[in-house]
Amino acid sequence: MEQLTDSLSKGQVGYVHVEGMNEASYRSTFDKVLGKNLTKKALIVDTRFNGGGWLHDDLVTFLGGKKYFSFRPQGEATTGGEPGNKWTKPSCVLMSEGNYSDAFMFPYAYKALGLGKLIGMPVAGTGTAVWWENLIDNSLTFGIPMVGSWGINETHATENHQIEPDIRVPNDYNKVLTGTDQQLEAAVKEMLSQIK
Repeated sequence: MEQLTDSLSKGQVGYVHVEGMNEASYRSTFDKVLGKNLTKKALIVDTRFNGGGWLHDDLVTFLGGKKYFSFRPQGEATTGGEPGNKWTKPSCVLMSEGNYSDAFMFPYAYKALGLGKLIGMPVAGTGTAVWWENLIDNSLTFGIPMVGSWGINETHATENHQIEPDIRVPNDYNKVLTGTDQQLEAAVKEMLSQIK
């Protein structure tokens, strides 16, 4: 998907896939965004088919950076500035029906904070924190719902209340079979419209 994004955007838009809501995914995301995508003008954050974890706040904090300094050694402008450890340019989030748990909470928080658009398909409200337990022989693991999330000014918990994308893009089955990713194409188009 990185190469397709690069090709469709003529190198202007970066791409990162957040595979899970865990430390390893965060480290990989941080590395790719502030590494190979640092000079890109916009970023697509793909969370499709992410099974969850607990990373929503780390991601919205990372993607919600606001530039407040530029650096000018001997008066010459550079590409650097502060914050240097956060993304400060336009971004969007790709999401799908396959997102679950914290992969619901992240798009919810991203939208609530007005960081960018959600693109793809609705995500079911599955953001209840779970306490995981094993049997004595560890052959069975089960989750006990412990903490519900409530959006600010909401009159109900987020559980069972799906989040709608700003740009709804169902993937046509026949196009998927040919390798076409209509959701990614829509995200590239949206990001290009924001950087022109």
